[in-house]
Amino acid sequence: MKLISRVSGKEIREGRTLHGHSGPAAPHAWRFERISLHRDGVHRVHVSRPGGRVGRIHRAFHPSDFGCEVRVEITWRRTVRHAVTRTWSKVDDYLLAGLFALVPLAFFEHYHWLDVVSMLGLDGK
Repeated sequence: MKLISRVSGKEIREGRTLHGHSGPAAPHAWRFERISLHRDGVHRVHVSRPGGRVGRIHRAFHPSDFGCEVRVEITWRRTVRHAVTRTWSKVDDYLLAGLFALVPLAFFEHYHWLDVVSMLGLDGK
């Protein structure tokens, strides 16, 4: 998610100062903290400003109060690529583990079949 200024069209980074244009944010300058998604499905801009002895005052406003909009990036390609990479990594690990598990089994079978082969006379001696 990105906070985009409607005036300049540029992205606003975290930590920048926002000036309220309308609503309860109007008379103050706020520091942009993050974008949060509320339960009602609307994005809010989480901001703070100095509050004197109390420390910092934290509030969440609608982006339009600062003349901004929230642009959501579509990241499904990155999600699918990550899932495929993790799946192939697991498959690769399990194939390698299976190969290593077969080596002792081959020695075990070879050792125990030597008696049977020699009893049947198939050892070529």
